[in-house]
Amino acid sequence: MNDIAVYLNSHSIRLRNGVEMPQLGLSTFLIPEDKMTEAIGEAYKLGYRLFDTCGNERQLARALHVNRINREDVFITTKLDVQRLYWGGYRDGEPHSMNIRNFKSIKSMVAESFEQLDTDYMDLFLIHGACSKAPKIWLEFSRLYCQSRIRAVGVSNFHQSHLEALDVYSDIKPAINLFDISPLNTQKELIAYCRQHGIVVSCCGLEESAKDLMGNSILREIAARHNKSVMQIVLRWMQQQDIVIIAKTWDKKYLEESISIFDFELSNEEMKEIECIGF
Repeated sequence: MNDIAVYLNSHSIRLRNGVEMPQLGLSTFLIPEDKMTEAIGEAYKLGYRLFDTCGNERQLARALHVNRINREDVFITTKLDVQRLYWGGYRDGEPHSMNIRNFKSIKSMVAESFEQLDTDYMDLFLIHGACSKAPKIWLEFSRLYCQSRIRAVGVSNFHQSHLEALDVYSDIKPAINLFDISPLNTQKELIAYCRQHGIVVSCCGLEESAKDLMGNSILREIAARHNKSVMQIVLRWMQQQDIVIIAKTWDKKYLEESISIFDFELSNEEMKEIECIGF
């Protein structure tokens, strides 16, 4: 095991129920099918142990098998998207006639994820996207969690009001909330709410703000100071806030770049500089 893998294994984030989750992982969402096996194999060699998937679960399972990666050696996160329960997607707030259910049930879609990933347990299952149907999905997640088939349950892109709505339906609380965070959108209020309620914060992808971040003079100056790239500075900024980071890439260069953020540290002054960029 390389030095980075040792670091990641020993510096995980503890979820509210005691489950240890690697702080840095890789999203498989955008990886082309013909690149999946190579990308997962390379990522594992580099030290990635957390794989976050949605929509290409079968391809991830095959990549793990071909690379001879044991199921128990990785942490797998997957998601249930309410959009997949409706013909043409779900439009929250629209009349019933605009939201037509297909033949899939919440229970069958959860079972489908288990089957496609070829696993009898899930490390983390998320509701992907907040809507009025989320509480029904949460009840199924809670049932499987109580049966120990899901080690931890959480949500994606939930605001405070969405999180509060789940309390009415179940005593099981979300372990994690995954949403967009960047120096241009620090999400301080939502992060503070999550931490106040024992919910770990996670961030996936910086694609939409990448161009603006790369051209930011403050980030460029800090990057030059540490001999790192701008994106490495941003990832380290999140890492020092105990945010679980999900990288989105399949290019070896950027796989290496995203995971090479543990050999330097941002000062308190630099952290504050970055936090003020979006103001």
